[in-house]
Amino acid sequence: MMRHQVLWLCLLLPLFVLGTAWAGSCVLTGAGGFALQVTSTAPLMKTPEGAIVRGSITLSPTEALQGGLGTTYYVDEKPLAASFDSRPELKLDTTQLPDGAHAVRLEAHDGTRLAFSSGNLPLHVANDATTNLVLEQARQDTPVFVKLYRKVLLREIVFFDNREADLEKHGFLSRGRIYITLTDLMRHIGGTMIWGPTASYLTVERNGVKVRVVPGSARVYVNGEKQSLGRATYRIDNRTFVPIRPMLDLFGLDTDWNRPLHRAFVNTK
Repeated sequence: MMRHQVLWLCLLLPLFVLGTAWAGSCVLTGAGGFALQVTSTAPLMKTPEGAIVRGSITLSPTEALQGGLGTTYYVDEKPLAASFDSRPELKLDTTQLPDGAHAVRLEAHDGTRLAFSSGNLPLHVANDATTNLVLEQARQDTPVFVKLYRKVLLREIVFFDNREADLEKHGFLSRGRIYITLTDLMRHIGGTMIWGPTASYLTVERNGVKVRVVPGSARVYVNGEKQSLGRATYRIDNRTFVPIRPMLDLFGLDTDWNRPLHRAFVNTK
């Protein structure tokens, strides 16, 4: 058991680096510079890859949010706390999570529009008694090991033809729908995409099916006929994110959701 725990630490947690310190709080910076404060009743450790935590922790934005935004915290793609507070908090008992790597994300919505997302931020849970002994030794000895670890990679949420998607922008799960950029979607299923002629819409075409997409709206036009995606598209960082299942349905392609893996699988053949 001890050997297993030490191996887990050496491979997954980049904490045994000279100068790493224990504290009661740290800041994790996500996409676009958005930052979350992590505070803990037990000492936690900030690493280049996230934070190592145990016991009860609290997450909150480092700065107050714009008024009127609805926010949701996700842990491993599961929504855990929704709020309209300007400084929403997530109180998390990490003893309810298995030891190892996890991902936390904060999303803010302005109505149906995604205002911003922190992106997935890594949290490494270390509550096991044996793990704590090793961590305490790491706290006292400098250094304990040289930098021997494997970086934790958060896999993409979508697979095309059983291969992990190569996405320009990470996808995300919002209100039960998976979103990726329209550019990434068409690049993986094949087809063409053109703007306009105005910036208010863009058109994609595949196998004779032409779809006009309106950023920020659920409305689309399929070969000239008005339809709805059921969920609004989002315009983020000059990219249009679309819900993949209803978009793929328009082209006659199926999407399977694997709940245990939290992954969507698309067959383009």
